[in-house]
Amino acid sequence: MLKLIIILCLIVSISCKTINVSTDKELVSALSDVSAGDTIELADGIYHNNYTTKISGTADKPITLTGSRKAVLSEGHYGFWLQADYWILKGFTVSGGLKGIMLDGANHNILEDLEVHHIKDEGIHFRKNSSDNILRKSYIHTTGLERPGRGEGVYIGAAVTDWVDNKQDKSDRNQVLNNKIGPNVGGESIDIKEGSCCGIIKNNVFDGTGMSGEHYADSWIDVKGENYTIEDNEGNHSVLDGIQIHQQAAAGIGGCANRIIHDKCAGLPPKGKCVNDLSKTCTKHNIIEE
Repeated sequence: MLKLIIILCLIVSISCKTINVSTDKELVSALSDVSAGDTIELADGIYHNNYTTKISGTADKPITLTGSRKAVLSEGHYGFWLQADYWILKGFTVSGGLKGIMLDGANHNILEDLEVHHIKDEGIHFRKNSSDNILRKSYIHTTGLERPGRGEGVYIGAAVTDWVDNKQDKSDRNQVLNNKIGPNVGGESIDIKEGSCCGIIKNNVFDGTGMSGEHYADSWIDVKGENYTIEDNEGNHSVLDGIQIHQQAAAGIGGCANRIIHDKCAGLPPKGKCVNDLSKTCTKHNIIEE
């Protein structure tokens, strides 16, 4: 993807630049001055600050923030707060903050080959109508250090109690693909909230060792969204179940018309189920094939 963008910049004479940063100040400056098509290259090292951007790329000129796993965004309130569209976040590490990577109103972004760990709450959160994003080939572990039951690996949408003006958080069509989540994720590996729809959760590997069981965190995936495809995932070790499907009574929605197929579960307790469908009043039922 990155090579293709660089070639495109050269062919059509687009002014794309690479911004090399090695200090907190340089990274803050780069995030405020970046333009569509640019690349911010992180040198190895630890970056201590709150990093955010509201500058968007475009479909043909995304903005890239990249570095090795030795480039670490550390501490801060949010490790990285993305409030923009068409970004590629690739290769680096986020560690030590209250929350890992937060996407608010952020669309058409790619998060790839990242490591997120030692986070006080959740690792990566798509919320406030963040849609059409892809999280892939990343490693998320050791979350919920301060509030274990709220230390989800990946969190999609918002609970009804957190909806703004009682409007659903339509964080839709997000894809979570080929990631390793766990161990020591205090909450669910993936928590899909009521109001969200139409995403894909595929080819992920879950290690539930260290799951807290607090705040109803007793499965790798908690599904309150609708029209999700959850396919070819595998997990080991859980407090109770592999995948749970719920309707959210307070919202009056959720947990219907999902397609859950070919997921593999190991290390469940005697009463655990690989897929536990607890939604009882769906007009469009879930399709489950183990």
